[in-house]
Amino acid sequence: MTSPPLTAGGSSTLLAYAGERLRRLRASHRGLIAWLPDTAAIGLGLLTIAVVTDSLSPAVALTIAVVWPALVALNGGYRLRGITGTRMLQARAVVRAGALFGLACWILDGVAGLPVESRATLALTATLTAVSVVGCLGGPRTPAAGTRVLVAGPEPEVADVLAELEASKHPIVPVAICSLGGPQHPFAGLPVTSGLGSVAEAAERTRADAVMVLPGAGVGPRELQRLGWALAPHATQLFVGTALLDVTRARTALAQVGGLRLLHVRTLPDRGLARTTKEVTERFAAVVALLLLAPVLLGLAAAIRRDSPGGALFRQERIGRNGERFVMLKFRTMRTEAEDVRATLEQQNEGAGLLFKMRQDPRVTRIGAVLRRYSLDELPQLFNVARGEMALVGPRPALPDEVDRYDHDPRRRLAVKPGLTGLWQVSGRSDLSWEESVRLDLAYVDNWSLGLDLRIVARTFGAVLGHRGAY
Repeated sequence: MTSPPLTAGGSSTLLAYAGERLRRLRASHRGLIAWLPDTAAIGLGLLTIAVVTDSLSPAVALTIAVVWPALVALNGGYRLRGITGTRMLQARAVVRAGALFGLACWILDGVAGLPVESRATLALTATLTAVSVVGCLGGPRTPAAGTRVLVAGPEPEVADVLAELEASKHPIVPVAICSLGGPQHPFAGLPVTSGLGSVAEAAERTRADAVMVLPGAGVGPRELQRLGWALAPHATQLFVGTALLDVTRARTALAQVGGLRLLHVRTLPDRGLARTTKEVTERFAAVVALLLLAPVLLGLAAAIRRDSPGGALFRQERIGRNGERFVMLKFRTMRTEAEDVRATLEQQNEGAGLLFKMRQDPRVTRIGAVLRRYSLDELPQLFNVARGEMALVGPRPALPDEVDRYDHDPRRRLAVKPGLTGLWQVSGRSDLSWEESVRLDLAYVDNWSLGLDLRIVARTFGAVLGHRGAY
């Protein structure tokens, strides 16, 4: 945090500066003391004092509960929470707060002459700092109040950013817009300025915690450098957009070429140890699951045949990796003439994009509705996984007529095997729009990792039990 200059009348300047900082903290960071990591730090710190000194007065407890969050806040420890990649900055702010806290206790003991036991001070400072650092690095991302951000860039890109923030329910709160290279149009009632030179003044006026600059005309290295200089006196952070979408941090790294700072985006290999591990593990798991679930599968097959005429299994051609065709297996949930009468139901289609879906499909049998509700109709796809035609986790398996109507982007889904479950299933399945479904599948393909697969598998159980989008 940048300190104000101490000139003539410096005390009044300092008081004004402190008042402004506290006003911004109240406006943007309400409820900080109640936030879980900070509460844990204070609670363990008080427990440490009680153990070390065998006593703890209410006055000491209240002082610690007020002073510690204030020190962390004044050092910037609460700013920008909720933005991925800033946790280390917050942790450093906590360490600075810990140093100031220890220094204050030492001054009270050595200079002011107040009885502050050094052993208790050391233990308390270490506990508060350590727990708060852990809270910054591994605790919740969402603050009590969102980070206030001014967004600067060309209007189409600004509109995309605002839509993304609203759709993702991110804790970032846009407070102003700076239009670069275009007309000024109001965005959701936010104040709008024009030109990169007006950003610093607008950020101070709207009490923005950070400025987000998107790529566009007039956004060059020198312009960004000057903007950083203008924001520094107010401790306003600067973020520069990359125009990347749905790229995980694991795929990115900062690189330097001369004086240029570049963002390296790593591409995922089609082959390798991780891919082989996924293939072998999933096929083995599918075989084991088929053996364990054999009695359940036989019981469901018998119930289906008894409920309505026809076979227990439904076979349908789907498109796999690199456009290869295969026959996908499912338990039959509809009457045998379902495909013949589909044309008469096209006007009632509730599906998104290229998909045909109906919440109350008259073709679904009585037991079929139960199977769909609990996703039990998908279990025969374990045979497809065991044969290597599908994966346990992957994009939704597409129909041939869907693929024939794909434009460029959706074809990226065919770069990997389709999955029995995936981001599309744990995120809403049939409730998703076509664009959302495609975006999730593309994000999975581009950012795949074994860890991502494990997280999706873990979320699948909750999605199945919650029945969201299962019809």
